[in-house]
Amino acid sequence: MKSNLLIKGAVASLALCLTFFGMPSQSMAQAQQAQTQQTQRPALPDENTQARLVWSTLIALDNANRTGNYEVLHSLGTDGFQRQNSPGRLSQSFAQLRQNRVDVGRSILSSPTYYQPPTLLPDGSLRLRGGFDFRPKSIRFDLIYVSSGGGWQINALSIVEMDFDAPR
Repeated sequence: MKSNLLIKGAVASLALCLTFFGMPSQSMAQAQQAQTQQTQRPALPDENTQARLVWSTLIALDNANRTGNYEVLHSLGTDGFQRQNSPGRLSQSFAQLRQNRVDVGRSILSSPTYYQPPTLLPDGSLRLRGGFDFRPKSIRFDLIYVSSGGGWQINALSIVEMDFDAPR
């Protein structure tokens, strides 16, 4: 009889535990979902990584302009970037830099100046906007990257040569 009471007590305790701990409430599920979203959102990369992203993108563009082959620049992009920007379209987009023989590669000789602080956008993508303030002409960039597989891929890019004194 005593063992039956112990068994009934254990069953009741187990049922009580399942009620409180085994079945998550909606607020617990929401908290878990928020935590998952936070862990999926990338952290803002450090200053060295930001500079490396800018330099590697500008070097890829410089090589593409020098060779006329935009395949590598195209391949560095996200799937969406690749769908919207064929190598031919990239060639057209940067034709003026190529025709003016702008040495985009010289950018690796100095650190980028950010005209807006590097920012994670609401969708988790990284925006780097700034330039290399050479005289008389500066190289300006506006780059958006998406975190993918532990690295960053180009999602949008604008790179132009402007007068040093042009508004930033």
